[in-house]
Amino acid sequence: MSYVRRISATDAVDSGYPGYQVVMAASPESATVLAGFLGDGGHPPLHTHEVDLFFVVLEGSTTIRLGRDDRHVQAGEVIYIPAGLPHGSDNQSGAAERHLEILIPGVRPGRPFLTPVKSADDVQLPVTPPHVSSGSGPPTEVTGQETRWVLTDGSAGGRTAQVTAVERTGPEDPAPPASLPDDRLVVVTQGELTAEMATEPAAVPAQAVIVIPAGIEHRIWNASSTPVRYLDADVPAPAAYVKLAPAPAQ
Repeated sequence: MSYVRRISATDAVDSGYPGYQVVMAASPESATVLAGFLGDGGHPPLHTHEVDLFFVVLEGSTTIRLGRDDRHVQAGEVIYIPAGLPHGSDNQSGAAERHLEILIPGVRPGRPFLTPVKSADDVQLPVTPPHVSSGSGPPTEVTGQETRWVLTDGSAGGRTAQVTAVERTGPEDPAPPASLPDDRLVVVTQGELTAEMATEPAAVPAQAVIVIPAGIEHRIWNASSTPVRYLDADVPAPAAYVKLAPAPAQ
């Protein structure tokens, strides 16, 4: 399988809303990953999802409606939108905006991707509030050549995913391969990351997504002298899916 998914406007198709194009980047069991290209003046209307959403601004800026509130968001920010919260975008910035939508868990076949709504007053708003965070400011942790900013607060918690912004300086040597019990999504936002998934090497440029299923041995590192930044999402698989696991030792 291809573990690296490039995000390219040449692969995008019209969404049905003026000025808004989309491309399906990945759809593992645990998440649906959609890239959005919102031109100046683009205005996707209010809608809801049955699942939680992480809205990642990659380039430009836009105004996003979150329930009854508006929030101007820009590149580097991550917006957590709980299931059932009406939201939509209005790009009046004068330039194109590019973002990533990570829906967790993934949208199941046969289920609606979204439900349009006329007003936030037409639905019961979720108890969990939206949350906007950024990979800037004081870091959460600094270890060697790696700096980390935890972007998920307690309201999102481990119920959906743990999302961290990471910056790695280099060059650095790769660590031994390891695997995780959850699926892992790595979104490169700056520079080029070197990766190896199931012994398959890859150079991963900015605005590409690495999809690493649970149990796959892998390692990622910065082989260059230029800093690389990426978002690291640990995504639990839905309970309905059973992961293959070795039998316990006798």
